[in-house]
Amino acid sequence: MAKTSGPVESSAARVDRLLTLEDFTSTNHTLGRFAAEKIVADLPDAAFEEHRVLMGTKLRAVQIAQSAIEYVATLDPAMEGLVEAAIDALRQVRFDDIEVTLADAENSHADSEVRLWVRSARGQVALVRGDTTEAAAHFVVAADYLEHEGADHESREQAMLFRSRAVGRLIQEADIFGGDGEWIDDAMKLCNENTKNRDTHPWNQGARQIDAGSAQRSAGRLKNGKEALDLFLAAAEAFRIASQRFGKNLFPVDWAAAQNNRGLAMADYCFRCKAITSQVAAADAWVLAEECYLSAMEVQLDAVESVPWAKTGINCAYLLVHRGRAERGESGQEFLQRAVERCRDAQQALLGETEADTWIDAQLILAEALLDLADVDQHNAQRHLSQAEVELTTAQDFLAGKDLPLRVVRLEQLMIRLRPQKGELDEE
Repeated sequence: MAKTSGPVESSAARVDRLLTLEDFTSTNHTLGRFAAEKIVADLPDAAFEEHRVLMGTKLRAVQIAQSAIEYVATLDPAMEGLVEAAIDALRQVRFDDIEVTLADAENSHADSEVRLWVRSARGQVALVRGDTTEAAAHFVVAADYLEHEGADHESREQAMLFRSRAVGRLIQEADIFGGDGEWIDDAMKLCNENTKNRDTHPWNQGARQIDAGSAQRSAGRLKNGKEALDLFLAAAEAFRIASQRFGKNLFPVDWAAAQNNRGLAMADYCFRCKAITSQVAAADAWVLAEECYLSAMEVQLDAVESVPWAKTGINCAYLLVHRGRAERGESGQEFLQRAVERCRDAQQALLGETEADTWIDAQLILAEALLDLADVDQHNAQRHLSQAEVELTTAQDFLAGKDLPLRVVRLEQLMIRLRPQKGELDEE
């Protein structure tokens, strides 16, 4: 989640303002205040629109947790009383009471399927509370209820599907709300159990590797130091194995997706390398990231997959922007110019109104590349800044009336950056 300069209002005022939004006025007051206070405390520097999006996401997590608890009663009507008590506690944000109630329900039942879904509900409640590490531990135990010694093939398949969905929820939580990444060990237990199964369909084997790579990449973005770089490299390797499992000719679209993800993991490695090691990432790391994107785009183009092709091209453009910043000079200018071209090519492949979020991503990276070009290409700085201003104005017009609040925040950040750069040139 992008961060901007801190809000001018106090945390309490920000919470109150969120609670008056039409989106949330019908929400249970206790739950609404919990969600608002939680996201403002965890991300105090986020813009108001970011907080609004996050609050909505947190309240959807509450709905998922409630549905998970309610499902238990459909498996065993005798559990209805415990289920009602747990839901009442959830609505009143009494997390300790929920945990005690659900633990009692789990321990008192002999059926492994019921125990599975009670434990899963405990994991979903932990995500509402913001404890991703505890949620991951619950999901590990839940999967073990299905895939115990002597489990039949159907149970093993169900366990693999459960693990994949659990890992997906952990990644979603981490990518949206951040955290410390400590859930990765349990997430990898889930992934490793899945990848042990060699008697499954090749596509499933590739999908399990995608799970593993996605978890490692997500955790890497939350970690600091060498551990982050190691996780990015491990993710890139998982995506490489995934592409092998899919096969370029067997499942070309999925092969391309794996290559795109491998490029993203290597890009993360390149972006973080200097801050962690004080050295710019080696050229071969940048080259590998770009090659992964290009190989994916080649297959996507052949498959007439215009939207995935455009999205991968935007990822490539963002990589080139960062490489241009890292290298500067003439080579830096070249990378930034290529980023501009990638963005324009992506936009031509898209219909702006039907793929609004992707089109505007290309537009904002295009403007960012032009602002960077103005920094490194002093002879043509005025031209680059003028073009950046045109592109940002176009973005502003495009976003008017659209519900893309996070893109609006990003646009405002670039507008703020444009003003002093343009002012300095005007003074000269």
